[in-house]
Amino acid sequence: MSATETRRAGARAARPTRMQRSDETRAALVRSACKLICALGMQGASIDRIAAEAGYTKGAFYVHFASKEDMFLALLDEHFDAELARLDAVLQGAGEPVVEARRAAEGFLARIEADPEWRRLYQELANHAARNESFRERFADRQRALRVRMAEVFERWAADLGAKPSLPAADVAAMTMCMADGYLLNRIIDPELEEGLYGTMFEVFVHGLMAMSGEGLTA
Repeated sequence: MSATETRRAGARAARPTRMQRSDETRAALVRSACKLICALGMQGASIDRIAAEAGYTKGAFYVHFASKEDMFLALLDEHFDAELARLDAVLQGAGEPVVEARRAAEGFLARIEADPEWRRLYQELANHAARNESFRERFADRQRALRVRMAEVFERWAADLGAKPSLPAADVAAMTMCMADGYLLNRIIDPELEEGLYGTMFEVFVHGLMAMSGEGLTA
């Protein structure tokens, strides 16, 4: 192969594929939407403005998403999948239950603190759901599905510990989500709220489960 042919081959290899370009466009649109919705709310951040901020046309947006709501439900699914994978990896039943529980809570908080925009975005989604019934139903479906999957993780964790849970796993999952949502909302309102509070709160919660049954999650 001549030097010219080698350069041409290298240029072709370096050129992004159609799939890579599509992924880059999608990521740019998501970044733009997150930024604008955090600043302007769901109503203020129009699709035209999201596309323009990202450097694309409105048509490019619709290639990837049917609506703003669809975009953020897809983003929510990705976030939930990542969080469940992390939770499942931490709760191994190999050590002290309270220690593992605190580690899980602190890991969750570390992920959120690493992306403070997500806190505000999640709150905007919740606010939009409160005003829009069709979106609320779809949002609630995601939350229910997450609770089911979290309950499965908690059931597996209790089995690994050889424990008899003091409450149904579905209730534990719902309470865990309520604690997380409440803590994150309060951190938005008062950023000076102690960062370690959520880990302590979850640790106290697990201690309470153990006390309720006299056995709880102790192996």
